Amino acid sequence: MDKFSLLLVEDNEDDRFLTTRIIKKLPFAVDLEICKNGDDAFKRILTNSLELPALILLDLQLPKMGGIDLLAKIRGTYTAKELPVIILSSSDNPGDIALCKELGISGYLSKPPELQALLTHLQMVLPLSPTPQ
Repeated sequence: MDKFSLLLVEDNEDDRFLTTRIIKKLPFAVDLEICKNGDDAFKRILTNSLELPALILLDLQLPKMGGIDLLAKIRGTYTAKELPVIILSSSDNPGDIALCKELGISGYLSKPPELQALLTHLQMVLPLSPTPQ
């Protein structure tokens, strides 16, 4: 995979900025799309179902529709293999983590994600090869 599409679902401007900076440092070409709330993200997934992102980075604390609710709706339609979701959260609540795992996530990272941790998770989920420098 030379380039992959990534949907970042994050409402906080500072967290979006930091996460975007980290994504730009990845050794892969990334087509980044951003949604600022769960409703917009779910609408995007439904309306562009033929062009699903390769991966979703999902915050848990979102306006309109929370991250766990969005994850449950996504899993009602797509398996973790069809549409991988990695949670980005500042919450280390064991209940949140357990529920997310039960719903079928591909990873759980603290915000802001460290480059190496994000890279490791992406390589476990997607068939990636570094972009030539």
